[in-house]
Amino acid sequence: MAEKNKGKDDGDVRKELLKELRSLIKNIPEEGLLFLIKQANTILYNMRVEELNKANEKLQRSTNVSKSKKGKHTEKTDFVHSVSIERSSFGRSFILVIDDCRKIMSESEITKIVRIAYGSAQADEGAKRLFTWFKRNRDDIILDAGLNPKHPALQELYTYLLHNFSLAPQNK
Repeated sequence: MAEKNKGKDDGDVRKELLKELRSLIKNIPEEGLLFLIKQANTILYNMRVEELNKANEKLQRSTNVSKSKKGKHTEKTDFVHSVSIERSSFGRSFILVIDDCRKIMSESEITKIVRIAYGSAQADEGAKRLFTWFKRNRDDIILDAGLNPKHPALQELYTYLLHNFSLAPQNK
């Protein structure tokens, strides 16, 4: 499709894509249509989250600029990291929030990091183990949240998991 669209403006490309999508929909069974609707809702939701993240980032930058103009100390060492986990609007996934970074995680991924937290005796050990898991399974979170093995947000995530999630026994 990309080859066909060279030299066309965005309006023409969109019209052509909509035309193709309409022709394909006629042959898709009901369960396929339900899946497409869920995917479309997910795309729209993610677009809205991205808009909110950009607005928040812009607000953070303007707040930091105004604080620095007033002569206040704005180094990252004084920054308290915000960590939370929210259930998505569809209830099938979770949103991990680290500062202004929002990442969607599956229920099984959340269960795995909760098990890591409960399997760690201390916060520093838990933080290291969480970092290792993210590095192996979700490096996008490490990159987007700017995490490193000693990042304080990982210890806060460890504490958050212990205080907000219980560990259910595994079915064998």
